[in-house]
Amino acid sequence: MIQRIQSVFLFVAAIVTIILLFISIGDIYTAEAQYTFTCFNVHLPNGQVVMSTIYIALILILSACISIYAIFKYKDRMKQTRIVSINMLVFLIAIMLMIWVFPDFLFQRKGLMQEGDIFRFNYWIMIFVIPPVCMFLANRFIRKDERLVRSADRLR
Repeated sequence: MIQRIQSVFLFVAAIVTIILLFISIGDIYTAEAQYTFTCFNVHLPNGQVVMSTIYIALILILSACISIYAIFKYKDRMKQTRIVSINMLVFLIAIMLMIWVFPDFLFQRKGLMQEGDIFRFNYWIMIFVIPPVCMFLANRFIRKDERLVRSADRLR
């Protein structure tokens, strides 16, 4: 039963999560230099790595793997629901790191940003909204299937 709609939603969530790995999150404009913030590192335009942000990439890879794993747990719908819920939490942690923790705290602590420096998000990073929505819809359809199966069991 891999062809169910929730499997499609989970697959889309995994694909978009993998795409997020390769999109620049934003740019830091300082008086000295311009830095590019990606999921793997913060680097100068010439490619010199200034700070590693591999933790974000690892969390996104974990989220994509959990989505793929959840697709193949279609026989145990309750377990699949728990896996998708955990995956939503993992993905939201990655988003929190990308949007709040790294730009607001760690960049200032490492000296990459001072007051008056500008951090601009890449507009394409807004696709991070798609995976949690897909996971929510997948969870909803999994629960709907479970209710359908339980109601059919009562009729027998």
